Amino acid sequence: MDLAHPVTIILIAIATWWLSTGLVLAMVHRSERGGWRPAPVMALTTLVGAAGVALMLEGGATPTPVGSYTGFLGALLVWAWHEVAFLTGVLTGRRVACPPGLSGMARFIAAWRAVRDHELAILATGIGLWLLLADAPNRFGLAAFGLLWGMRISAKLLIFLGAPHAVSDLMPRGIAHLKSYFNTGRLTPVFPVLLAIAGGLFLVLVLGASRAEQDYSTVGHILLATFMALAIIEHLILVVPISDTALWRWALPKSRSDRPQGAPPLDEMARLGLTRCEKRADGRLGISKT
Repeated sequence: MDLAHPVTIILIAIATWWLSTGLVLAMVHRSERGGWRPAPVMALTTLVGAAGVALMLEGGATPTPVGSYTGFLGALLVWAWHEVAFLTGVLTGRRVACPPGLSGMARFIAAWRAVRDHELAILATGIGLWLLLADAPNRFGLAAFGLLWGMRISAKLLIFLGAPHAVSDLMPRGIAHLKSYFNTGRLTPVFPVLLAIAGGLFLVLVLGASRAEQDYSTVGHILLATFMALAIIEHLILVVPISDTALWRWALPKSRSDRPQGAPPLDEMARLGLTRCEKRADGRLGISKT
């Protein structure tokens, strides 16, 4: 198998995205149901994250196709640590629902406090990885972490500003309180801007792959371009009536995966006054008001 062939690279990237996302969801939901306690889950995931850093260092020192794959996989393992820490509620921020009546900057500050610890942890990780890999001959692992971080920030902004279909059955109950900060009243006018930026970066990566003179650069650019395309699709899922549950049904507990599409979520968010808080917004940001 030619690891530098574009089709091979794309298929590996898609398979890795699908499997890694599913494994994280399966681990989080198992912890949620009491199968595993959060402490052992985080201990295991910390070992995985440490292995990811080692792989990023190894890949960074190896300007070959295998080095690009290694750095890319390492970045995903480091990112998995942050995902598990966030989705289990171990590392989020203030665990409170959005107070009714907030709008504008007050609502933004409340939302920031709800995810602050997680965002600061990613920032610290990004700085650490930059210090370790800034001078490495193969920096595609570092670039992969940066891409995942940037597109996650974009998705969070979209959900906060206005994404009609942001609520998903995949969201664990450990962070269900964050749904109260979602704005599902209407699509924010900022969405085309976010989509244009993502599309522009995708084209830059495709162009970089077409002009790459080294196989490791071709592999790295195509891996990044494929993940950028997947991130764009994930953004679209937030605003169009398409369920993402079918992709990872195997990772969900039976009580959730067997529930008919469109049925009310099996959580306690109805008690938190979501209708008022989800649809309330600041007119200056182009969000619907109640």
